[in-house]
Amino acid sequence: MKQSTLTHKTALKLCTEVDPFDGVKPCYLNRVPGYSDQSKKDSRCRKAKQKSHRICNEVSKVLSMALAGDMSNPMLQSLQVVSVTAEGAGQYLCVTVGHYDNEFDVTESQLITELKRVQGYLRSAITQRINRKRVPTLLFRYVGMLE
Repeated sequence: MKQSTLTHKTALKLCTEVDPFDGVKPCYLNRVPGYSDQSKKDSRCRKAKQKSHRICNEVSKVLSMALAGDMSNPMLQSLQVVSVTAEGAGQYLCVTVGHYDNEFDVTESQLITELKRVQGYLRSAITQRINRKRVPTLLFRYVGMLE
């Protein structure tokens, strides 16, 4: 059986535009400077965002349960976790908290100080629930009265 040879003329007929990377195996394209496979980057970025979103949702549930049930301080028991967002490539989790109680007489600085004091306990509660090599550092933000 005769093997067909691909000539320059037939190659031009088969493609709409000529690329300097034509004829290069796809597995070698990642090594070529200036060439990027955008679809692979997009899928990696999308997967990383999905993983970060899942972790933030799980941490939000864990912190809500820990603040409501395990804290002896009534100031912390009345807090609600509003949102958890990943910052700094997942090294930090920004936890936004608020309250529904009208009789809540605490300043923001006192509340943030108290949350920082129990941060180790909250991180250990997160460690028990999610499986990560390193648990992110918690950053707290207080929004005040929730409606």
